[in-house]
Amino acid sequence: MDAGKLKVIVVYGSESGTTKRGIDRWVKKWEKRDGRNFEIGEVVTGNALVKRLRTGDGNAQATNLEFLSQQYDVVLVATSSYGDGDPPSNIREFVKVLAHEASMGSDGLKGMQHAVLGFGSTTYTTFQNVPRLTDKFLGECGSRRLAQRAEIDEHDPNTGEEAAYKQWGEDVFNALQSAPAAASPPVCPWTEPNSKVANLNEDNEVDTERHPLGVPTIYVVTLIPLLLAVAAHVYLTPTE
Repeated sequence: MDAGKLKVIVVYGSESGTTKRGIDRWVKKWEKRDGRNFEIGEVVTGNALVKRLRTGDGNAQATNLEFLSQQYDVVLVATSSYGDGDPPSNIREFVKVLAHEASMGSDGLKGMQHAVLGFGSTTYTTFQNVPRLTDKFLGECGSRRLAQRAEIDEHDPNTGEEAAYKQWGEDVFNALQSAPAAASPPVCPWTEPNSKVANLNEDNEVDTERHPLGVPTIYVVTLIPLLLAVAAHVYLTPTE
């Protein structure tokens, strides 16, 4: 890699393939443009990256985030949420490491910069849970946010999805071209454009005890329509 350019790694988590296709599109576009100030080194799953970061004993809790900051200047993360707001299986270990390191007050990513591209569906109350938490953890581990997180809704009936996707790609490209200092203030807090999250427990799953509804989202999504249908049936059924 060119020593004079920002070194970029792209990390993704994708259960169905939509997220990977989404970030791959931008990587190809960036590489075709005059990206004179940055160079993308690789595109990998979060789990594959963690395998390289782990210490000799394989302990995920002792992962050396400093190694990542020594190899790269920027990490771009594209991920969705899966099931009840949990990480997709192929980025699960990376999110687990970030959560642990953030809870320990680690600054292992100091000197790095990042941006997050999130995919999801507003049919779930844990919409964008993993992208938001990932953005939050990266910042808490010392990384500077170089572009605001994009939150893509696959069920957006308007053009908002494509507009947000395009804006994120342009913002990231322009930021990489300008090569801002990692010590500069972040462009925004992780709470923009939204800060609602459901916490993950030690198993890297949504902690239902802390979930705002107190029950898994999938139950809520399933039961509410059913209860409404029952209520409507009772109301509309003639009585003697």
